[in-house]
Amino acid sequence: MEIQKTELHIENYILEVERSIYEPIVDRDVGRMPVDALKAFFLLLPLLNGERWNNHLDAVAIAVGAVHAAFDAHDSIDLSDATSRQQQLSVLAGDHFSGVHYRLLASLPDFGFIRSLSGTIGHINEMKTTFHDRSPDGPAQLIETVRTIEAGCITDFLRTYGFSEYVPLASAALPLLWLDRRKTDGNFDWYARSGRGMNIADADRAAAMLHAEMQEAVDAADFLEPFLQQKIRKLATPLLGKLN
Repeated sequence: MEIQKTELHIENYILEVERSIYEPIVDRDVGRMPVDALKAFFLLLPLLNGERWNNHLDAVAIAVGAVHAAFDAHDSIDLSDATSRQQQLSVLAGDHFSGVHYRLLASLPDFGFIRSLSGTIGHINEMKTTFHDRSPDGPAQLIETVRTIEAGCITDFLRTYGFSEYVPLASAALPLLWLDRRKTDGNFDWYARSGRGMNIADADRAAAMLHAEMQEAVDAADFLEPFLQQKIRKLATPLLGKLN
């Protein structure tokens, strides 16, 4: 029953984010930008764990989802053919989603979070620009880079609204899962846009370090409902053989 409720919360959240960023022309010409269910899970983890939640937090969480949609739209651009009509439309779609999240945030009386999230977004864009031209130097810098880009907005939200105890879980799991996906299929993302290969030795070491960090975070998360602890552990189970 708990798992079904969790899935329902995530599905409803994804529908709300999709509704908030929907634009008929973008949807027709670019297609629907999928909302990352794993990011949604860690963003909503306090709600799924029974923490106090209200309409204000719902609205802010949807705005964070729109931020991620904007990043995903921009990251889908193939720089080798950035002048094509489809790529130009992807740029415009990303700009549209960026405008949506700022509009959503501006409607909230929470200027502190708006400033904080804007700073995080700027830092993420700086990191993407920097590492488009040169690779992170070693596993520690790779972890810092991926952690900021993949989990920065979510951990910003968690800290701002009193859910800091959930930060170690999101900040370890999301970069670990990104590294695994990147090594497995090389899908379009902020790193693949550079057209250069990742240093596999650094990626393997970074993944092993993050896996240990995530195991420690889950072990320390005695405030989590058992079914959520189990779900997070299961996310990493398929990665164990790859890290040996």
